[in-house]
Amino acid sequence: MIRDNIQYPNMMKSILNNWHIGKIEKVEPITSYWGKTSLVTVGEGTNYVLKEKGDFQKAEREYHLVVCLSQAGAPVAVPLLTRDSSWFARQNDKLYCLYPCLPGEVFAEHYRGNALARAEGFGRALSNLHTSLLKVDPLVSIPELQLVEQIERWALPRIFEGTDPAESSAIKDAWCIVEDEIEPVYDQLPKQIIHRDPNPANFLFQGGQLTGFLDFDMAVRGPRIFDLCYCGTSILVSGYPDQAKMQQWTELFQRLIDGYQETYPLTSAEKSSLFAVLVMIEFQFAAFSLETGADGAARWNLNLVAWLMENRRHLSL
Repeated sequence: MIRDNIQYPNMMKSILNNWHIGKIEKVEPITSYWGKTSLVTVGEGTNYVLKEKGDFQKAEREYHLVVCLSQAGAPVAVPLLTRDSSWFARQNDKLYCLYPCLPGEVFAEHYRGNALARAEGFGRALSNLHTSLLKVDPLVSIPELQLVEQIERWALPRIFEGTDPAESSAIKDAWCIVEDEIEPVYDQLPKQIIHRDPNPANFLFQGGQLTGFLDFDMAVRGPRIFDLCYCGTSILVSGYPDQAKMQQWTELFQRLIDGYQETYPLTSAEKSSLFAVLVMIEFQFAAFSLETGADGAARWNLNLVAWLMENRRHLSL
């Protein structure tokens, strides 16, 4: 039962009653890029995470993936079964999953203290994740990431719609360089199931040890170098526009790569594609931000494209 003196929407009460989780003490929203996530606290301080899912097919893929990962020994959160033994609950045509909270915490500071060691730790964590994903790759049906096609057919047209002619010209120049670098090597890049959103907020650590991987909603089959560059750009964005931090980032990115290469040495094709993939990720974010009306965020992403262009000599191995 839910205590009547705790105030939150009746809809939330109805949703949470789908699970046997005991007396609910508190429900509060979690700050998230995607939103629609709440922290649920029950008696004796046990925590769960309630997430609204936007697409059944996508949510079902994520469920099967985390089940397989858990069975393979990866530290992931598998949705709790409801009272009627389903992995989800429905409310007003919306889908909800309830996850147990994994131990550990997120490292949110990337530029102070033992920053280089933390960056290496993220690289090692990502290689561990890729090892687990390789184990389950034959077991889960996952869509393919057509990265170059996505940039050409969606991201760039959307960016050109939202920028003036002078800026569009600079973006076209950047894309010509990226295209020349990525097209000869793209088919040679090692591909597998990847997380697709491995920003540092999706890794949990406790006492310096990895304790959990979070949020597999966006998993696809694609170049593994995408995940490494995505993690790197997430750290870069967290330092923008502080120029001192951004200059420090090049060494942090190298340490991230070093940690990853302890398990998976990069191929020559992956080394050649680093700069191009970093820029394409910023193009993706810029296009998404423009589509969702976040013009300020899109401006940041396009500024980072310009910064990467100016500093590309520091981004080769």
